[in-house]
Amino acid sequence: MKLPGWLARRRSERQMNAEMRFHLDSLVRDYVRQGLDVKEAQQRAHREFGPLELAKDECRDTMFMRWLDHLWRDFRFGLRMLLKNPGFTVVAVAALALGIGADTAMYTIVNRSLSWDMGLDNRDQVVIASSRPLADNRGIGGSSYPDFRDFRSQVKSLAGLAAYQFTPVNFSDRSALPERYYCVQMSANGLSVVGQKPLLGRDFIAEDEKPGAPPVLILGYHVWRDRYAQDAAIIGKTVRLDEVPRVVIGVMPPGRRFPEETDLWTPLVPDAAREKRDNRNLMMFGRLGDGIQLASARAELAAAARRLADQYPDTNKDMTVDVRPIMEITGLFFMKPLFYALFGAVAFVLLIACADVANMLLARAAERSREISIRVAVGAGKIPIVRQLLLESVVLSVTGGFLGWLVALGGLRWFDRGLGTLTKPVWLHLSLDRGALFYLGAISIGAGILFGLAPALRLAKTDVHAALKDGGYGTVGSKFGLRLSNTLVACQMALCVVLLAGAGLLIRSAVNLYSAPIGVNTASVLTMRINLPEAKYAKPESQVAFHETLRNRLKALPGVEIPAIASNLPLGNWIPFSIELQGRPHDPAQPLEAGGLVVSNDYFRAMQVQPKRGRVFADADGVPGVPVVVVNETFAAKFWPGEEALGKRLRLIEQQSPQPWVTVVGVVPDILQNFRQNLERDPLIYLPYAEKPERQVFLVARTHVPPANLADAFRREVQRIDENLPVYDVRTLENRIAEGRLTVSLFGAICSIFAGVATMLAAIGLYAVIAHAVSQRSREIGLRMAIGASRRDVARLIFAQGIRPLVPGLAVGLLLALAATRLLRVALVGVSPADPLTFVAIVVVLTVAALLGCLAPARRALRVDPVVALRSN
Repeated sequence: MKLPGWLARRRSERQMNAEMRFHLDSLVRDYVRQGLDVKEAQQRAHREFGPLELAKDECRDTMFMRWLDHLWRDFRFGLRMLLKNPGFTVVAVAALALGIGADTAMYTIVNRSLSWDMGLDNRDQVVIASSRPLADNRGIGGSSYPDFRDFRSQVKSLAGLAAYQFTPVNFSDRSALPERYYCVQMSANGLSVVGQKPLLGRDFIAEDEKPGAPPVLILGYHVWRDRYAQDAAIIGKTVRLDEVPRVVIGVMPPGRRFPEETDLWTPLVPDAAREKRDNRNLMMFGRLGDGIQLASARAELAAAARRLADQYPDTNKDMTVDVRPIMEITGLFFMKPLFYALFGAVAFVLLIACADVANMLLARAAERSREISIRVAVGAGKIPIVRQLLLESVVLSVTGGFLGWLVALGGLRWFDRGLGTLTKPVWLHLSLDRGALFYLGAISIGAGILFGLAPALRLAKTDVHAALKDGGYGTVGSKFGLRLSNTLVACQMALCVVLLAGAGLLIRSAVNLYSAPIGVNTASVLTMRINLPEAKYAKPESQVAFHETLRNRLKALPGVEIPAIASNLPLGNWIPFSIELQGRPHDPAQPLEAGGLVVSNDYFRAMQVQPKRGRVFADADGVPGVPVVVVNETFAAKFWPGEEALGKRLRLIEQQSPQPWVTVVGVVPDILQNFRQNLERDPLIYLPYAEKPERQVFLVARTHVPPANLADAFRREVQRIDENLPVYDVRTLENRIAEGRLTVSLFGAICSIFAGVATMLAAIGLYAVIAHAVSQRSREIGLRMAIGASRRDVARLIFAQGIRPLVPGLAVGLLLALAATRLLRVALVGVSPADPLTFVAIVVVLTVAALLGCLAPARRALRVDPVVALRSN
């Protein structure tokens, strides 16, 4: 019996090795007989044996070159076979390009995001320690400076413990216009705890955080680069933060912005307010000691919190400390479920594409069974045949991978453009790196093996005698092959259900968002933010005077209709207030809660809001006299149901100290303010700015001209009043609201694209299966028609075969979708993850797609001529 080529070569190589070892041992024995010791005899034998070793290496090289030659011939033959069927090749490559490209693009986003380390070299060891009430198991709260000081002195499981407070600041100097930056006030040991050092200058020292110490500052690298052109002479220069002069002592290295998106660092200096133990506005972080587990640090800090609760029951009763990995305070941590859901969705698209190509290969296998049978009959082995067929599949997938690279580039560019002017998080990178290209290559080859293995093995098992006798008919299209194809189609349908469920829910969320009336006219409104520093505008009178001066200047600008100010914009949250209603029982321990906004008297006119009852603010409101308030309809209905709200009185409870009573003079329509639950209509009150001034406000102006054209003019007017005051976050109200809805709309668009592509691929896969079945059953169809079957009977037969894999696919897919859509809960607005309307629509869409996939094969079956079909078989 003739051995396969690879086995014969392996046996020949073993024989050669045995002969060479025998010859070497013989030489050693001869030299020992001549009087040489064993070691010297072995060395001399190996020197003389060199040519034989070289011959052995040459033999191995020859065998390797022969293997490469076989591989090259298989590659050329496979390429010719693919070019011989251009229709099949184009469809298969296009399907793979879509799947591989989308998968690579999403891998780039997810991998780069999840591998972001906040600029920390030891991210896994850095933890966040937050105080919280014992009853709150999930909250992240702040700590007081005295508590931090006690924890730092008592805790031994952390190699270091530091504290910080994140604060926006106004930054100004003589070199450029003032800007708004995010500053972290950090304890002097903070940077050393996380293992970071300045690129230029020095770190903070203990003397910097003592009261009365000269104010100092460390710049972020991007601030130094963009504002000072990387001038090293900035060290020692003085700048102003919120009107306080500070000396620049250092510059951080690139990418070091801990925590998260920090621009500037200043020392955390305790003052009278921070020394209060109930003033919990600090976040604590530390580094685990060597060999210390997170659970040990959590237990030690919780024990320290219990000691403080016993020692200071008035302020620390029922308070504990939770310790978590530092990454859990980032926005990225809360986006993880959405990222995983999208990555799973795009992986489904790739799997559907692979199943699609596998089905097409199975359908094409019938055409090649005679070719494979002839090759087997003339002596070809099964392994070379499988190798050659797998090589064809890999060529298909690698070609699809190359085009998928272009799809990935285009997809990332589209995603970047879809974000618009939205400030991108520091952890979001939209470029293909080396890891993404390696991933693309790996899934291209892996996909080729995945979808090519089953058809290759199926062809390798071809019945040679039956194939040669019957011309290839019926040899590959067996019941097992048909069951395999139906199983692949059912899997495709199940994955499509999951994708369509996610897309449908996000689309319904977007529709709910965009169809809900906000309550204001958002067109032709320019918005920007101003934060008056406490050092210069500590008194309410100075704040009111600044805004009154600015209002008069802006009103005089050409194109400005109505300028106004507000503490919050629509869909931008509110200020929480504790209130008391006149004539109602009041419990100081549990006061009534409501949201509120502080607005100028022109705010409602600028937003074109008309009162439902009563009036809005007038120019006289806010001056000494009767304090007034405006409430929305939800507030009136909640607190005075069935009563007239006009003339009712309420007052604010601030620090357990009641404020003066204010009178309701108007009821306005609900304006959406909730930025988390965008459709929620909350009970709100509106207070005149002159009654309750705020240092941080939004400047709002309705204009006669395009709002963006006035941005520079507004900046100049602010600079003329205060040259050190920056204007920031300048956007139109329409753009601001659109960006607030961007997450739902953008991710809804992504899921919709994935779902559309997957549904199209699934329909193509079903078409391939049914077309293959029709070609294999042409004799049966001809026989049925010859004995009297009608065209309707034949069509029913074909459509029944197409619907058969749809039913289990829908059943499994609906169960998977019910579990998977829960990951999208954070992005859904006004719709449940198990929305029945969405799931019914999915069943309808996939049923229609399946019927369309069966339509062309059914028409082909109806055109079968019974005489020709019976004669040809």
